[in-house]
Amino acid sequence: MSFNVNSGGLGKGGPIWPGGKPTSSKELSSADEVFQSHKEVGAANVKSTSKAPGATDVQSAQKAQQAVPKAPVTEIKNLTAKDIMQQLANIKVPVNDHNQELALLMAAHGVEINEDSFASLNKLLKGKKSKADKDAAVLLLSKGLGSVSDDTSILQGLLSKNSTIANALNNLQAMQQKMSGLLNRSLADYPELQSFLSLFDDFNDDLKKLKKVDSNNRWLAGSEEFMDDLFAMKGFLAGLKEKGILNNSFLAKYLGALNSLKQNLLAQMILSQNSIKQPLGLLETFHYFQIPNPLAAQAMIELLLRKQTNSKTKDANSKNNESQKEKIILSMDSESMGKITIIVTVMGFKIWCLVYSDQEDAVRHVKSFRKEFADSLAKNNYQLEEFKTTRKKINIQKFIAPSQDISEVKRIQAEI
Repeated sequence: MSFNVNSGGLGKGGPIWPGGKPTSSKELSSADEVFQSHKEVGAANVKSTSKAPGATDVQSAQKAQQAVPKAPVTEIKNLTAKDIMQQLANIKVPVNDHNQELALLMAAHGVEINEDSFASLNKLLKGKKSKADKDAAVLLLSKGLGSVSDDTSILQGLLSKNSTIANALNNLQAMQQKMSGLLNRSLADYPELQSFLSLFDDFNDDLKKLKKVDSNNRWLAGSEEFMDDLFAMKGFLAGLKEKGILNNSFLAKYLGALNSLKQNLLAQMILSQNSIKQPLGLLETFHYFQIPNPLAAQAMIELLLRKQTNSKTKDANSKNNESQKEKIILSMDSESMGKITIIVTVMGFKIWCLVYSDQEDAVRHVKSFRKEFADSLAKNNYQLEEFKTTRKKINIQKFIAPSQDISEVKRIQAEI
């Protein structure tokens, strides 16, 4: 028995629940209306008679009445915790706090609460019960990646804000010179490595640019191509180690740092993946990126770029055309200003900017830069339409993996 709920983050009341799909029915016309529409069925030159119906006529009428299909009965209600517990019992899953929390997460993200879903989640969790692990497992399932992932570790770090990207990049940068020396010393025995050395230097130049938010950052400009280069670099160096061409403890440390960076970037790509439970075009979807925060050594900046839709509108020149809208979301932690989240919307040469912080002093400080910001935009022919600051902490995970409150999820029961 499957137990379905509407997709996480969809419009309110888009319900799915066990039971058949209600069929549409049209009211029957009266006998006179039917006859007027189909006069050819009447027999010509037949006199009408009126007599009391006999037993055969009564039986025929009863059979005809029984043959008319019963209209489906559909009942729509808000999903409750009691419904969740009942479904767990129906699929023979222990009704405990752990499974109830998983089921609520599944309902919020549009994942079916059934035997297969719980089997996939248990395979991913491997007994782990932290909130970050549960979030990661349900997210992998909602993005259609539950069957190709071994566990939740690839997402757990990002969701718990324990990002390794700053450490990985710093370690690789610190080891670059020594690694280049190791490769140069091998040229005497393996001169064909000369061409690889230039590629290695180019790759490290790209790593340095990952810390900047500009078009030279290959991860922001072309994440798939950069990921291909990263896999190729790691694979080639691992091959040199395996064949004994470069075989020492330092190479192992460098490969470890490369692997840490690879895992982090793969996790970012997973979070950028559209949910298979959300119809395309219904919700805003975003590319997700992390870059090191230049103002804090171990911190990072989270960057979301709205994906462009291919929807066509009748008025292609309309200022409200969604396909013309760009949206950028920046979120970071700072020692003096707390959690800062900036949402910038761009349509043509008009800009709307919303700044959120969990500290009142930060809100006042940011507000004082409104005129300076507007003047800077004007120099590039942009017009600031709105600049608003609010004391509020924003959870950007809602943009990465849209979900809805359990009170907004509907259940449908249909009897056919």
